Amino acid sequence: MFCSQPTGFVDVAHPDHICRLNKSLYGLKQAPRAWNSCFAAHLQTLGFLEAKSDTSLFIYRWNSGTAYMLLYVDDIVLTAFSASLLRQLLTALQASFPMKDLGPLQHFLSIAVTCSSSGMMLSQRQYALDLLERAGMTACKPCTTPVDTKAKLSSDGPCNTPGV
Repeated sequence: MFCSQPTGFVDVAHPDHICRLNKSLYGLKQAPRAWNSCFAAHLQTLGFLEAKSDTSLFIYRWNSGTAYMLLYVDDIVLTAFSASLLRQLLTALQASFPMKDLGPLQHFLSIAVTCSSSGMMLSQRQYALDLLERAGMTACKPCTTPVDTKAKLSSDGPCNTPGV
């Protein structure tokens, strides 16, 4: 990676020369890729494997326990089979990278997460409201949608919905 000479540090003998960077700088186009490569390489040294279906998903298997980590730029969701495995992985990550544990998942990538005894509810209500506000449509009247909101999905084969 190369960049022009920074203001105040221009070599007067060679004003047209450029600088070769030893490492990527925050704000450059290459910085997110370099960060992801660095973090992914560290995860692999800890024993995580990159999922074949999604390069942002990492899987860790230890004895009978499994942990999953989802990485999006610098946002991380980490879940594990047991609380002890989760603490062990957090400690290992915090030893190499400055990070903090924000506790149980509440928001991730504009998705609100609500946990209950019956399962997990994912919602993008606030995201939709923000989009309406940006478009100046918060005062508009809602209308029904032609989409079937009560469709039953089956896990035993191809889609059997008529017309699909």
